[in-house]
Amino acid sequence: MRSRSNLALVLAFVLMVLTLIQAFSMCLSASAYPYSYMYRCPEPTITIGSSISPEVLMPGDTGIVSMVIENCADQYVVSYQREDFSFTVPIYLVELTGTEGLVVTTEPYENVGTIGPGDQIEIYFKVKVDENATDGNYFLDAKLVSGYEEAPEEVNRKVPVKVDSSDVMLIQADVPTPSSASLDVANPRENTLSAVTIVPEADGVEFSPKEYYIGTMESDEIFTIDFDLKSTSTAEKIDLGFKARFKNGDTWHESEVYTTTLSGGAKDPGDARGPPGQGRTGTTTAAAAILLPTVIGGAYFWRRRAKRP
Repeated sequence: MRSRSNLALVLAFVLMVLTLIQAFSMCLSASAYPYSYMYRCPEPTITIGSSISPEVLMPGDTGIVSMVIENCADQYVVSYQREDFSFTVPIYLVELTGTEGLVVTTEPYENVGTIGPGDQIEIYFKVKVDENATDGNYFLDAKLVSGYEEAPEEVNRKVPVKVDSSDVMLIQADVPTPSSASLDVANPRENTLSAVTIVPEADGVEFSPKEYYIGTMESDEIFTIDFDLKSTSTAEKIDLGFKARFKNGDTWHESEVYTTTLSGGAKDPGDARGPPGQGRTGTTTAAAAILLPTVIGGAYFWRRRAKRP
């Protein structure tokens, strides 16, 4: 009986030692090979690029955000740990989320398809800027879910959007005359504007042309334009108003009215002389009044001198 109990103790001791050795070896294995370095399937690099049209939005604008998703792998199949892995990547979800002042009106894209190595796909989202949005930079949240179905990978990016409320600038180029008015038209924005048209307005004045069409204006570009004027007003001062109508992307805008004053009457200064011939008659009469005493005095002097012996 005693020998059996001793044997049981020996077996228990051996079992305990084996358990400790196994636990110790597991600890060594865990410390030598952290989880991040354990076996993982190789995956290609997926990148996200973005752009917006127009490049700079205005309050009230509708713009298009373009997102380009690219598979940066350079081969279709990669061998690793005696296994072959495909680098063609399925795209499960592409989502763009708005922020305060900017709303994304396009629904998320689901099950977009697969992207092969070196290929890319382009996805579009429509965004709407609030009418009361303040100038500045806004950031939309982009989310991409791709990769293997058993272990999908999520990529998040910030998409920048700039809002600027600057209008087309109208500046007086020359002092307006009863027959013409000149303006400098400038685009102070960072992006191109299209369909730029200058519309004049004034009581009792006809403009030619009725509207001045400039068309496309690049950033910081300036034009000088001229209007011919024809007035039926008798006022001494006439306010001439001008406004710009233009498109930023697909959205129409109008600038504030720029006002300049036509002074000294609306009639041509030549009309102040009265009917034809009246001005010349008045001038002739005045000249005669000045020259008559001189002529009389000269005649008298000549006559006295002629009578001398």
